[in-house]
Amino acid sequence: MKRKSGMILATVLVLCMFAGCKKPSEDKVPTITPTPSSVRSDLVSPTASVGAFKTAEVPIYTVSGDFAELTAVTALVSAEEEITETVVSEAVVAALADNAIYVKVNDIIKEDTVVIVDFDGSAPPAAKVSASVEGLILDAFGQSILDNVKECSGVGFSVDGEAYVSGHFEFEKGSVYMRR
Repeated sequence: MKRKSGMILATVLVLCMFAGCKKPSEDKVPTITPTPSSVRSDLVSPTASVGAFKTAEVPIYTVSGDFAELTAVTALVSAEEEITETVVSEAVVAALADNAIYVKVNDIIKEDTVVIVDFDGSAPPAAKVSASVEGLILDAFGQSILDNVKECSGVGFSVDGEAYVSGHFEFEKGSVYMRR
């Protein structure tokens, strides 16, 4: 009796498996629509042109996925756009967001040949991150701007328009964090 029950159960299971394996009809195949990401919509393939958009590659830095070091990446921007400190900063913000580091930049100020990046005091790098991650974020902005904005000789930082003060670092207003 046990053997007969086991055979019936096995047969039912096999039939259920085959019944679930039929090919779906074409009208029942779901349509998958891509969702927007944190990357700007005009960032496309490095050599492609989509519609009227042609792209340029901009080498920048971001924080590695394990938050241990800087990583060099390539950001794609519109080839028609001049590579400025603002464009580079936006690319760094997007690259950091890909690793779940959500930086808020209030403003980019250019004073002669020094670029000052003003951060929101309630978000990284000024808040909610460790000292090592904060340093990596600052390094990512500094190095990315210096590498791509030729007329820039130094990069400094501020928080909410004032001196850069966080739980880990303090810089006087207008001081240079990184020089060429």
